Amino acid sequence: MSARYDKLTVGSSVEWYTPPEIFQALGLRFDLDVCAPPGGLPWIPAERSFSRADDGLTQPWQGLVWMNPPYGRGIDLWMRKLADHGSGIALVHARTDTQWWREATAAATAICFIAGRVRFVRGATMSNAGPGSPTPSVLLAYGQTCALALLQANLGPTLLIPGGLKPHGYNHPRPR
Repeated sequence: MSARYDKLTVGSSVEWYTPPEIFQALGLRFDLDVCAPPGGLPWIPAERSFSRADDGLTQPWQGLVWMNPPYGRGIDLWMRKLADHGSGIALVHARTDTQWWREATAAATAICFIAGRVRFVRGATMSNAGPGSPTPSVLLAYGQTCALALLQANLGPTLLIPGGLKPHGYNHPRPR
């Protein structure tokens, strides 16, 4: 769904969508896209979707979940919910210096470091022409089905996380 970059040009859209190539490589059909634009997108293989108006963070999640969360403040809440849900894939930036990253990867089943920079589809133009993302992107998988999809997708180096299916996702103390 949408991604927020730290530095956007004036007047540019903050809606940055996952390109179709990622879904083609994953070969999965998702039950739910929890961070979709209104009406969803035709190339995202999800049965249902929640838009910003639906507030996907407060809705119950069922089945296999796709998530390209709003980047920036609050990403930790989205990642905790996906980890607690235990069945899905998130597309996020590799922010290895952050607390949310450490918690999210500790709870994940697999991590795929996408080779090269993702060329997100920009909401204002619905085009992914131009330079790729300013930072490296990763796919974090929760659950065996999603981990296997990452391994088979051939999108970049993929690591399986020993003990990644922790019962309640984040077992680490949360910063205050």
